[in-house]
Amino acid sequence: MTTLQPAWVLNRKAYGDNGLLVELFTAESGRCSAVVRGAHRRKQGGSLASLLQPFHPLLIALVGRGELKTLRAAESPKSAYVLRGDALMSGLYVNELVSRVVPRFDPHPDIFMSYGESVEALSEGPSEPVLRRFELRLLSELGYRVDWFCDSAGDVIRPECSYRFEVDHGFCEVLMSEKRVASGPVMTGTQVVAVSEWLADGDTTLALEWAPIKHITRAALGQLTAGRTLHSREIYRQLKKT
Repeated sequence: MTTLQPAWVLNRKAYGDNGLLVELFTAESGRCSAVVRGAHRRKQGGSLASLLQPFHPLLIALVGRGELKTLRAAESPKSAYVLRGDALMSGLYVNELVSRVVPRFDPHPDIFMSYGESVEALSEGPSEPVLRRFELRLLSELGYRVDWFCDSAGDVIRPECSYRFEVDHGFCEVLMSEKRVASGPVMTGTQVVAVSEWLADGDTTLALEWAPIKHITRAALGQLTAGRTLHSREIYRQLKKT
């Protein structure tokens, strides 16, 4: 009996005359690539090509001992999520991020669950909080957790203080005399504490300033991407200019 596992398609491209090469994010096998033979062949219920789309929750079976697997079976437990406009670009960014930084064949159930939650959330509302939460969860699971509770000296973040984030040290307290010359965005202790509360309970009523949070996640993710710009991020910038 073929065992099916939950999966998502991160990206795909043509393979041979009638096949596909798909990059998958799976619950049990982690991130991996698979060949889909006869993907465009019509059969009852449609072709595999129409099913194997990004943002479509899947149940799949993979075979093969090498790095390149073969897709034996695929079905969908529910309809695909529809992402449009900024939500679509955000979804493509998340897909590229997972493709770039999640190790192959290394299951990360928490990242997998967070990915599914993010895709669903992107289909329903604003993308900024969804992206920041996913980025921070991804960093934490891969060993690059941002500490929103203590500063670089190990002291609890104080609302009355100001802090600058440094990748190798975390939140460093900024003295009043240093604020004007501090490199990068400076956050008040109140802002930092608000983020920690938002991460803990998901309170959507908190008025967070997303720009400095985005700067922090980008700086932290630079450790995983080796500073390389993601293609989806650059495409999004270009679209915003037009």
